Amino acid sequence: MILSYDSSRRYRRRTRERRRRSFMVFFLLIAAFSAGYWLGGEVVRSSEIAYKQRAQELEKSKDRLESQVTELRAKVQETGLRYQQLEERYQSEVPTGALSNLTRLVGQQLRDGISEERLSFVITAARPPRNCASPVTKRFIVPTPAYKGADNAVSFADGAITITGEGESVIAENGQPEAWFDPGKPVKIRFVQLGGGETVKEQLLPVHHSMVVDGREHRFTVAKGPRSFVTVTADHCDYP
Repeated sequence: MILSYDSSRRYRRRTRERRRRSFMVFFLLIAAFSAGYWLGGEVVRSSEIAYKQRAQELEKSKDRLESQVTELRAKVQETGLRYQQLEERYQSEVPTGALSNLTRLVGQQLRDGISEERLSFVITAARPPRNCASPVTKRFIVPTPAYKGADNAVSFADGAITITGEGESVIAENGQPEAWFDPGKPVKIRFVQLGGGETVKEQLLPVHHSMVVDGREHRFTVAKGPRSFVTVTADHCDYP
């Protein structure tokens, strides 16, 4: 028996096989696209959630920073107010100018052993100058290591007070000392009371000093004069 070859059936079978394969490929593509779309959506949703969380954290940080800035501004204002109050208190309580100098002098007198009662008595007894004489100006040559000549002292109060001094020589360009003193350096001025003590002040000119002799307060100002000289201006008033 001879079997006949059915080509049409074989063709249909191959067609169906191709369709099935095409359908499977299409299905796989749809599945892959769907899976990709789903995964992409998950990534987007995850990113969105992360961005929202980050935004919330940043918002909280911003609120904290604003709160800290507000606190710092309040502290700065408080510090500024306290500084102003301290400045006003300093200006009102801490002596300045002449009062500062008097406070320093009083403190020095207390440290030197003068009693508080004695200082209080002297301050209370002080009063504006009375019966003051007209100022008198004299001058003398300031001795130096290079000059020990005459005219190196002046006297006041009928010889009861003598003023003299010492200075450093001016240095010439060749390095040698000159005879005259250097007014740009401290000088040593001596105030000598006849039969009494001696007061020495060593400082830059001018030099101020006062002393009481026979119920009169004698006030002196020693200043720079012509080359080699200093001038002494003096007056005296009733004391106290």
